[in-house]
Amino acid sequence: MNKYNNNYDNNESTFNDNNFNNLKIIGKFKNHPIIHNLVDWEILNKILKENNIKLIDFVGKGHRGVVFKGLMNDKLVAVKVPRLGAKNTIHHEGGILKEINKFGVAPIVYNFSEDFLIMEFAEGITLKEYMNHNDIDKKELLWIIEETLRQCLRLDLHKIDHTEIQGGKHIIINKNINKIYLIDFDKAKKRRAHNFTSAMALFFGKCYIANRVKNILNISEDEESHIMELVKLYKKIVLK
Repeated sequence: MNKYNNNYDNNESTFNDNNFNNLKIIGKFKNHPIIHNLVDWEILNKILKENNIKLIDFVGKGHRGVVFKGLMNDKLVAVKVPRLGAKNTIHHEGGILKEINKFGVAPIVYNFSEDFLIMEFAEGITLKEYMNHNDIDKKELLWIIEETLRQCLRLDLHKIDHTEIQGGKHIIINKNINKIYLIDFDKAKKRRAHNFTSAMALFFGKCYIANRVKNILNISEDEESHIMELVKLYKKIVLK
């Protein structure tokens, strides 16, 4: 048997192993008291099979989508599918991600349709979780703020409004590879964007995260006033 036949046999074996694994895990999810009725499990299994993805775990649910963790071609991926009974924004989000990937924002999208979105798995913790830590390094926090603002500025310049930057749960921090991900663009809109000002309010406004930031960085009231003047200037010049 030549090497090509060997490769074919190995690929077929991997495909069969993945399919068996997926059916087993989906069987457990279908009996789970919380997530059993969130998605169409037959469609999910078909998506996994067609893209040769090994299902690993359930990640989370939103108002419109449900996310699973998988392995595709040795890469960790997130598989997002529509939530049953909710508005389907999967194709819209896939299109937005494909566009903003061009300027280095958000997880890389690999494939999408009306029924699914397969993208890079954004490993890490949310900004909201990070700010609850007691031993936050000042330099690290400054890097997080700078990189988040940089990505928000890029979105503004391309007129794509995330609409949910404030709150911190859509900002993922991966310290292992020094990367910040902005996620969940299902409600994003193409219009005059306010991502930068929303992020500035998140870091330097009046919310819990802002208060933590100002405390850790020892930002005075005068410095806070200067920052807010910068935000006003940005609104006047850039967002006019």
